Amino acid sequence: MKHTAVKFALFKVFCICLLLSNYSAFAQKTTIWIVRHAEKEAEPAADPILTTAGQKRAEELLKSLKHEKIAGIYVTKYKRTALTAQPTAQKYTLVPELYDPTDLKGLATKVLQFYKGHSVLIVGHSNTILPTITALGGEMPFSMLTDDDYDMLFKLTLKGGKAELEISRYGDPHHTTEIPDQYLNYTKEHFVKPPGRF
Repeated sequence: MKHTAVKFALFKVFCICLLLSNYSAFAQKTTIWIVRHAEKEAEPAADPILTTAGQKRAEELLKSLKHEKIAGIYVTKYKRTALTAQPTAQKYTLVPELYDPTDLKGLATKVLQFYKGHSVLIVGHSNTILPTITALGGEMPFSMLTDDDYDMLFKLTLKGGKAELEISRYGDPHHTTEIPDQYLNYTKEHFVKPPGRF
């Protein structure tokens, strides 16, 4: 009888540990910072570097993220994205990983596989930022970014099966698109969307 009671007690402890482990995994918060590359030179058109203003914005990006404990950085093959991420990568001693902007579902899978529970920076382009947000389960805040939108910093928080989007500006003003008020004055009750499947 004692043996059975001990077995039952051990089983209960095992179940509790399993539940706590699953709860911990479910409750982990993953923060994804998504930003367009900084201002670029006009030439060479195929793969320009950053302008002086763009270099300054890259430094401003670091200032915005200096307390975020960035664990991973993703950039495209173009110099402007790598140069935008460079100050932040140096600060955190990270080597940015390349991603294919035509396979954003694949990027989302990698981010959640390797950086769940951590903070990640993704640097993209005007035509990939919003699709990146939706690939990661967030809601599209507006229809498009223009070529003159450089100063938006998107923060996507994934926790408990929900995706929360917040948008701020950083560095010198340089934009034509206005941020909808609901994303500036963020409220959890109205702007939470369950992340989609990857």
